[in-house]
Amino acid sequence: MATVTARQTRTSIRNERIFFLSMMAAIAGLVVWGFARSFYLRTVMVPPETWIDRPGWMGWLFIAHGILFTLWLGLFATQTMLIGSKNLPLHKRVGQAAWPLYFAVIAMGLVIGWIGAAYGFHGVPVDSVTFSALPWLVILAFAILCGLGLRERRDPQRHKRLMLLGTLALCDAGIARVTYFYPYIPEWMTATVLLVIPVILWDLATLRRIHSATLLGGALILLSLVASIPIGQTPAWHGLVTGVFGIEAVPPLPAG
Repeated sequence: MATVTARQTRTSIRNERIFFLSMMAAIAGLVVWGFARSFYLRTVMVPPETWIDRPGWMGWLFIAHGILFTLWLGLFATQTMLIGSKNLPLHKRVGQAAWPLYFAVIAMGLVIGWIGAAYGFHGVPVDSVTFSALPWLVILAFAILCGLGLRERRDPQRHKRLMLLGTLALCDAGIARVTYFYPYIPEWMTATVLLVIPVILWDLATLRRIHSATLLGGALILLSLVASIPIGQTPAWHGLVTGVFGIEAVPPLPAG
């Protein structure tokens, strides 16, 4: 009986590693796919018009933004692979050093959201103040989920779900650019939301319930990605952005 239990435990641990490695690979692959033309492969493909093309500090800031967010995605991938390879000591050491990058990502995200609100966003269907709700709420979701995840490393099940879903929210800017999904989802939805479904199914298959971290992460992803534009269209949001930051709405910029 003990041998059977041990085998079941080893099997469940192996399956869990495969699941989270697969989710990491899917997120990373979709981000590279989505940003291939505008960032990763822009020197060998015809890139759309973006803020990177602006002369001076603004173009360099958006390059730094892309590099910084890629570093976070690389950190997430590295940590997932370290767990997958059973290198827990190194995983813990790397995780303890992740706080500076976490705060840098938040700061950069807030600044990029402010620039978009003030100067306009490329290829979006609404004005800049309305659309600014999306990047700022995404950064809020990332800050809450990954901040909790970094703090709750002693609870592995909660930790890995929080880190996965926080990184997923952050990566929507890349995933949402993958045009393959456009015919299959409503205009108001992003493919990023679909990637929450495997986490829910995994919880039901392994826990017979949806983990509280998955519920929190799913709710924040829905809030930041689906409800953000309706929130941004409210007079309260426009009053907040205009009154606090002195930003006036700018029409959408061409997508290129």
